[in-house]
Amino acid sequence: MVKSKQTCKKSTGGTAPRIALSLPASTGAVTAPGELNVREPSEHNEGKIASSSAAPVRGPMTVTFVCISCHVGMERHGRASQSPYFGFYRKGQPLLPSFLQIRATLEVSLHSQLSSAPTLMLHLVLVDHDITGGCFELASEFLRPYFPSGGFEFRSIAFDIGNASKIDEYRLQATAIIQSLMSSNWARVVVAITNHTDNEHGDPFIGYEGNKKSYVSARVHSVLDVLLSPWHPLIHGAAESYLWLFSCGALINNVTSFSGLQQAVIDHRITATIGFNAVRFQPSFATHLLLAFAELVIIERLPIHIVFPDMLGQSYKLGRHTDVFLLMPDNSGSLAVTKFAWTHSQLRPWGQYLPVQCPQCGWSNAWCSVNMHKDYIFECKNGQCRKKILLPGKRPGSCWISVVLRPMPSVPDEDED
Repeated sequence: MVKSKQTCKKSTGGTAPRIALSLPASTGAVTAPGELNVREPSEHNEGKIASSSAAPVRGPMTVTFVCISCHVGMERHGRASQSPYFGFYRKGQPLLPSFLQIRATLEVSLHSQLSSAPTLMLHLVLVDHDITGGCFELASEFLRPYFPSGGFEFRSIAFDIGNASKIDEYRLQATAIIQSLMSSNWARVVVAITNHTDNEHGDPFIGYEGNKKSYVSARVHSVLDVLLSPWHPLIHGAAESYLWLFSCGALINNVTSFSGLQQAVIDHRITATIGFNAVRFQPSFATHLLLAFAELVIIERLPIHIVFPDMLGQSYKLGRHTDVFLLMPDNSGSLAVTKFAWTHSQLRPWGQYLPVQCPQCGWSNAWCSVNMHKDYIFECKNGQCRKKILLPGKRPGSCWISVVLRPMPSVPDEDED
């Protein structure tokens, strides 16, 4: 048998000394020719058609089209009485002499639609970071066939912002790209940042401070200010914006960096931000979650906070690797932070991992659940050991659970160690 070289998946963790970013005079949005008009989501699958008739009329006739999903949904929820489906209506009356025959089945949710609203995907990648076979590029290829007439763009930008001059270069590069994209009104902007984070402080890597190929890091709020501010004309001009953080869990597990992240999400007015807390996060495990996002949120136009459990339902292997965090600001300026953890009655009860090995006797795969006074206690199978792990269990099977967290919006000073 031919031997092949095997390498482990690339994680996004590591260590890098922290530096204070020498920010330019302004980290605001770049000057662009004109502002984008905010595109509000259109009514679901319902359109109006203005047509001319051969008969003399004083003005165009307005014909309304109602899709079969809306027709069924209105009947189910009592907003319309049971009636044949004609599809086209004028002043509430059927336009066609007989009903339309439906020769297919409903394969998507009644609340979904096939949307071709212009979508922009931006991938900001740390310089010299290998993203071969990355999930974000795969999601872009999944989406591209839905836009045969245009309206979809994917751009990947490598960043190295280790000093002031490099920050200026990054802003000039962003300005050129933005000017080439401003001719379209992007309804959705999806930004992904693939990066390393410092294992101790949770600081994102920012590139090289000088010519030496040695990464440095900075506080998360400053990093996101530099990376995202140039793209504000596109982000704020879109009806929906999303930020995916493909970096190791120190960014979220460290209280200070997580607090800075939450404040940055509010400041940059991102519709929804998705992050992960695995100590050595492997972005490839998020592939199914990202593809489900592309299908359910981008194409079917379902609200992400409603459809997120369905997205996770297609990603159970991701749950064995990491928890998932969804951050969404509201109109009042506060932030809703929800943690999603995968649970399994034997492997991860209530989202808490059981040790692979009993620390007392050394047995592996040693735990069994015992019901004591309506509480589940996990104890070692070794009759001479019987070490107990007081972790509550759950019914057989597995699922995701959501935990609403309290936001931590305060940001420490940059000079604080």
